[in-house]
Amino acid sequence: MKVSTRENLRHCKYTVFHPVSGFEEVKWNDKGSVAISFVVLFLFFLINVFYQQMMGFAFNMVNPDKISMISIFAISVGGVLLWFVANWAMSSLMNGEGKLRQIWVVTCYSLIPYIVFTALDIIASNFASHEMGVFLVMLYAFGIAWSCIMMFFGMYQIHQLDFKGTVANIFLTIVGIAVMLFIMVLLYSLFQQMYTFLYTIFSEIMFRV
Repeated sequence: MKVSTRENLRHCKYTVFHPVSGFEEVKWNDKGSVAISFVVLFLFFLINVFYQQMMGFAFNMVNPDKISMISIFAISVGGVLLWFVANWAMSSLMNGEGKLRQIWVVTCYSLIPYIVFTALDIIASNFASHEMGVFLVMLYAFGIAWSCIMMFFGMYQIHQLDFKGTVANIFLTIVGIAVMLFIMVLLYSLFQQMYTFLYTIFSEIMFRV
């Protein structure tokens, strides 16, 4: 049965405020939209760009000339993709019941509080005095905490693990991300050395010719 966009948006909003029952419907009733998940991921990327470029002058510690869209994309979108892959891999080892689609929906839906509160933080920073900085930090931290709570209950529901199992699943996911990053750094270093070696040989050949 095809679900309308309006109903998907209604369920998305419901899940933000009721993560336990909302993600329970993702698990058992196939609720949750993959399309909306990609939209949320795109907004997550945008809000991280805005956070570096549009924060109030008194609170923005980033040099505008050194902002790299590629770096922001790699950290934000790449980080989400690493979490998705690592959680799927670790959940398979732990006999988690979550499907790929369910893991993806939970991961992206859990970003919504962060997006909303970061947007509020950006807007408030352009009107707040420097003395109000502690409240802006609290606003930003509240969005992160809400997203973490959603992620925890989402993983708890879709993988059907107990409390300790869910904590272990999340911890192993973080470990999996660290391992993948380590391997990526090693591969980058290897390819860089290969490029330098081949370029040196090419330069020597061209010089002798």
